Amino acid sequence: MAAMVRLVVSVSLLLALTLPLFSVYGLLQRSKITLDNNEYKGILIAIADDVKENANLLENLQEILTGASGALYRATKQRAFFKEITILLPNTWSNDLVNVEATSEIFDAANAIVTKHENVGRETPYTNQFGSCGEEAEYIHLTDKFILDKQWTVDTYGDPAKVIVHEWGHLRWGLFNEYATNSFERFYLDDKGNVEPTRCSRAVIGKSYDSETGIRCNVNPKSGKRPGKYCRFLPTMPNRATGSYLFMSFLNSVVEFCHSDVTGDPLSLHNAMAPNQQNIQCSYRSAWDVMLESEDFKNDSNPARQVTDTTPTFRVVKIAPLRIVLVLDVSGSMDDNDRIGTLNQLATKYIQATVPDGHSVGIVEFENDAVITSDLRELQDDKDRDELANLLPKTTREATCIGCGLESGIDVLEKDGHSARGGILVLITDGEENREPYINEVKPSLISKGVCVDTLAFGTSADEKLLSLSEDTCGLSFLYSEDVSSTGLSDAFSATITSRIGGSSNSSFELYSEKQAIPSTDTLKGTIVIDSTIGKSTKFFFLWTTSPISVVLYRPNGTAIDETSLDYERNDGARTVSIEITGIAESGTWLYEVTANQSQQVEISVQSNVREDTQPIRVTTTTSNSLITETPAMTNMYAQVQRGYAPIVKADVVATVERPQPHSPVKVNLLDNGAGADFTEDDGVYSGVFLDFVNATCPNCRYNVKVTAGDTDGTAQVPISTFTGGVLPIRPPNRIDENTNITEPVGPFYRVTSGGVIQAPLAIPPGDNFPPSRITDLRVAATSYDNQTVTLAWTAPGNDLDRGTASEYHLRYSEIFEVFYKNFTNGMKVSNSNLTVGNLSSPKTFGEMETMTVLMPSKDENITYFFAIRARDAPGNVGPPSNIVSATIVYDDPDEIINITTESLDTTLDTETEADMQSGQISIFLIIGCSVAGALLVIVVAIILSKCLIKNKKYLPDKEGVENIAF
Repeated sequence: MAAMVRLVVSVSLLLALTLPLFSVYGLLQRSKITLDNNEYKGILIAIADDVKENANLLENLQEILTGASGALYRATKQRAFFKEITILLPNTWSNDLVNVEATSEIFDAANAIVTKHENVGRETPYTNQFGSCGEEAEYIHLTDKFILDKQWTVDTYGDPAKVIVHEWGHLRWGLFNEYATNSFERFYLDDKGNVEPTRCSRAVIGKSYDSETGIRCNVNPKSGKRPGKYCRFLPTMPNRATGSYLFMSFLNSVVEFCHSDVTGDPLSLHNAMAPNQQNIQCSYRSAWDVMLESEDFKNDSNPARQVTDTTPTFRVVKIAPLRIVLVLDVSGSMDDNDRIGTLNQLATKYIQATVPDGHSVGIVEFENDAVITSDLRELQDDKDRDELANLLPKTTREATCIGCGLESGIDVLEKDGHSARGGILVLITDGEENREPYINEVKPSLISKGVCVDTLAFGTSADEKLLSLSEDTCGLSFLYSEDVSSTGLSDAFSATITSRIGGSSNSSFELYSEKQAIPSTDTLKGTIVIDSTIGKSTKFFFLWTTSPISVVLYRPNGTAIDETSLDYERNDGARTVSIEITGIAESGTWLYEVTANQSQQVEISVQSNVREDTQPIRVTTTTSNSLITETPAMTNMYAQVQRGYAPIVKADVVATVERPQPHSPVKVNLLDNGAGADFTEDDGVYSGVFLDFVNATCPNCRYNVKVTAGDTDGTAQVPISTFTGGVLPIRPPNRIDENTNITEPVGPFYRVTSGGVIQAPLAIPPGDNFPPSRITDLRVAATSYDNQTVTLAWTAPGNDLDRGTASEYHLRYSEIFEVFYKNFTNGMKVSNSNLTVGNLSSPKTFGEMETMTVLMPSKDENITYFFAIRARDAPGNVGPPSNIVSATIVYDDPDEIINITTESLDTTLDTETEADMQSGQISIFLIIGCSVAGALLVIVVAIILSKCLIKNKKYLPDKEGVENIAF
């Protein structure tokens, strides 16, 4: 019979990175967690306001966290446990559940959140993780069902306390999962040519079956056939492996993270060859190795300590209204370019429309000293807002005493004996301080009193200490560059609110923000999309700069709103036309027309609140480095686009970076393609790198970041799946869960948000300072036995990280995995003469797909080859080596294939596994009611197999008792 070729391939492991790793900073910093004397403190867990009040939920949550504290203590070898945890309740919950008064706690700063499971579309706990290996993640996401339904949780995920430990590994230490996902192979070839299930440690024993049919999916590796796409590895119950939490935390025997100490516990020894995210993202390092490099344990910090009681102390608080004090610069330089007029204009909009009802705002203005213009005033109606807005400064005076303004801001927060803790000072200034007290003199008081300071640099000459002031006080930092197209001031004002109450069902979103030039003899026209998730309290703003404008706004049905409409309001003092839509604004495209009698810049912005019973579309941003102190300067930018908490994929996401004048802004397309700065394809996190820093006159130049996300061509989608990452459930994902591409269209939408500010040094070294980005998706596309070839594919890197085109590729291979992964250059070099397809000297542009076919040495026996690749640019900068892939070219004779796909599952499981499956510990599809003919067939196959097993002894189970996937 004609020979056929079968392919056994695995995507495997990442080579050591040569680029530095950066911390990921969110626009709003998370609650700061500290570890001192083995005790974690400062942990904040917030319950979303879509979760109904339930005392049992609070009780169960504390019970789970208490169990997790003890489990964490054991998993960290007696080096860490939870000591103090704050649980933040929605403001609609009863005061009877509260045991202390809330201060600075807000939902969007929580380290873990609990939401209503119906609004998530998935129950699986997971961690929102943007950063690279070893970097702290954003937050842990849990649902009310996970906490309330104890039996369901145990049946689905095992002990919920161990689930928390699993997620803590992601959150605190930047660890990654050790099970196979859609992106990585569930089975791989070791360097002996055996097929192994992806797991850590290899001490986890079990068997593998087709998740659809329940039939054994094992095949003879000599045939070259790998397990089918529905094949799943199922652990034996009970198991003996003690590791790892990042693989199958539901196993009762698992009590540790995998380690690399060959003299340590062999039942939790790290499996470096497994093609999982932990190995690929962390350069083969075990979870424990990464943990030991963290600030928690580095240099033997927090050594093991005997603790008899690891029960945490719980503070239960309720969300408190925001208390905001505007601290405004009225020094003489604020007259330049009519800055005081622009500030008055945008601050008026902030007070009249951006701050929601029920929150309080005060005003302080400063120059030589400071004056309290208004104490805190709760905003409830238009009268409150108008009266407060009328107190905003309109004229300037003398010098700049920033410290005076900060001290007066504290006084406003502390009036009538109130605590300043949790208060927010929004500091806006255009110059450097030149009067005592100075920022650094006041900062310790701000920190000790728990006051957050949001800073907005009004122009490039503002004091360079603003960014560090915000970071040290857990505040936000922004820049208004005064570029003619900049909307930075409006975006910043909006972000001070949306970044803090984004978890509220009454959240307000900035839908649109643009500044455009309007000729005196022309009409400025544009469109704004309002999607079906928002529409409450929708307000359109049109801000002019020199002379009044006229606006006509058209609803999607064509109805016009103009100056004769009741919804239309013109404020000549604030140079604003505002239109507030009564009721719910219709979904669809709105058209505006603006006319003026004088050429000028017009700023258009729209904000709207979430509709009832909908999951809003939100965009959140982070940068890998916002305060850059070294050169060459670079930062990764991330934007997460979600509907509720489900990822939105295939959206158009752009970051606009405003640079010091006269340099023009730079647009960076953020991609969700799993290449370059982006870690995972189609997870709703869009990433890109910014390198266009400039030499300018500012001592520490600031760059304002604005991010827009939208979908106007109908490509954006929400993946619908019951398992899309997170802790591994006991039930293996079935065909529908993982292998059917089920998505739901999002529809047209548009969002804009501030990405904060980046501060970089003056000196930018000339030349090409960055190598090509790392290739992370190298894979084997095909093999040919007749031609002795292996076809490889990958996504092209850039010339400078993610940008441009590299000059050449360095491709290597080896027959020995261990030697190869320790040093890329140990592999055999592949040259163009070894290729039958492709050219290593002609890379494609970043993001394009590469395919090359390598002619391998002719062999009569099956050989496993390992491949890795890296790119080089023209000046000689070399990128980090890629992940390693393995392939075996085998001769496949159908007459010699031994395939056990006819063996019935319930005739092969060992007694312990079968009993556990019947009790719900493990769930798979059982084949029952076999016919007599079927039973005879099984017996015949068993006889044949027994002979094959004797003949092929190398495929027998290994010494550790792990069943080889072949049989």
